[in-house]
Amino acid sequence: MGSLVEPREVVALGQLTEFNLRIAQRQIEDSRKRGSRSQAWLQKGGELRVARAYELRAEKAELQAQKLAVREARLARIACNQARDQLKAAGIKARREEQARKKMVRQLYKEGLLIPPELEFPIPDPTRPQIEVETPQIESEYESEYGSEYGSERGSELE
Repeated sequence: MGSLVEPREVVALGQLTEFNLRIAQRQIEDSRKRGSRSQAWLQKGGELRVARAYELRAEKAELQAQKLAVREARLARIACNQARDQLKAAGIKARREEQARKKMVRQLYKEGLLIPPELEFPIPDPTRPQIEVETPQIESEYESEYGSEYGSERGSELE
């Protein structure tokens, strides 16, 4: 009765076959993953010489560099446009606030009330350059250059 196979042996053989199948499937998946991580494709089919491979690799690198430069230029242009739009919006807001401030000052002046200190100074527009008059500083520079004696002599002449 040695020709009959016991059920335990059949189950063990089935488990072994299933185990071998899982190992084979895992190896296939790993080889597919490795294939996608392998060297980049330079050309599909045909003969590829070393010199041509270097040319293709250089062309590919140049194309990637061009794409990167275009992308960086686009991002810089977008950032510039956003900054310009923000400045424009800030200028509009400042002009509106200045208009409201002037209106309030006129109204207070007509009513004969005191103007609060926060309404005395104009609200600057960030889109327009600010021109500041520095006449007191010019006099002090003149006095420092020629000394305070000139100022005292001049004062004595006027008396």
